[in-house]
Amino acid sequence: MEIPINAIGFSEITEQKHLNKLVESTLKNPTYQSMAVDKNKVQIAEYRKKVAPHTYILVRVSIEEDLKEPTRFNVEECEAYVESTIQSDFEEIEVECIDGTLYYVICEEKNTSMQVIFWMQNLVDYLNGKQKGKKIIGASVLGIALEGTIVLPILKDDEEIAFENEEREKLREIVERIKDGDKEAEEILEEEERELDEQLMQRLKEEDFLSIMSGYFIPLSFDESMYAVLGDIIDIKERTNEQTKEMMYVFKLDINSMLVEVVINKKTLIGMPFVGMRFVGSCWLQGQVIME
Repeated sequence: MEIPINAIGFSEITEQKHLNKLVESTLKNPTYQSMAVDKNKVQIAEYRKKVAPHTYILVRVSIEEDLKEPTRFNVEECEAYVESTIQSDFEEIEVECIDGTLYYVICEEKNTSMQVIFWMQNLVDYLNGKQKGKKIIGASVLGIALEGTIVLPILKDDEEIAFENEEREKLREIVERIKDGDKEAEEILEEEERELDEQLMQRLKEEDFLSIMSGYFIPLSFDESMYAVLGDIIDIKERTNEQTKEMMYVFKLDINSMLVEVVINKKTLIGMPFVGMRFVGSCWLQGQVIME
């Protein structure tokens, strides 16, 4: 049973009965609790219990009331909930309800034009804000790593760094042209992708994959917002779970100019992290929508 909540210092949770006990203790003694009503008139309540700075257990429940039947109190989710401490720049933000209390956010990271899909943390805040007529003005995201490894960096000189920055800027311009309906830009992008694929396949005959790719952010599944990530570590923080005393790392990663925070249990990480090294692993992406 490998679940995101293991990453925030609950590595001993390996069976459903362990998770049930965590749900019970959170409902009895939450740090925060809030409630909203969705479009189907179902009450949704969120109970959060703080276990470390910016780090919580979240229990989300639905409450169905019917005059003819007893009130139904359903535990929908018990998840790790970690607030991002960095500001991201997202645009074209859309919210999609997958099922009941399961909401995902689809948006585009402005700096890289990369599409990002994440599980919504602050569902109750979103529903209440929507009822008050508030609009989404931004979003923040964070990755909960199920596993990860520290790997060596790729050493680059100033000329190589400048070339990479020029290529990224060129790509951003092409993507903007495509958004404006430029068919020629679409053809240019397709041709460049073909050339890059050919170059990559050629280099892989003689070089290791991690020595070629400096970073990547690849979706593994839509329904669970899982991503494979590889990025440069530019900041490291340590947190201690107040209940279990387990340690976790919070890495700020630079993934091809996109900044993302990733949390991982110290027990799960392979290797010793230092700023300048790289992190490679898989993570569950979650985040908040910002409204006003």
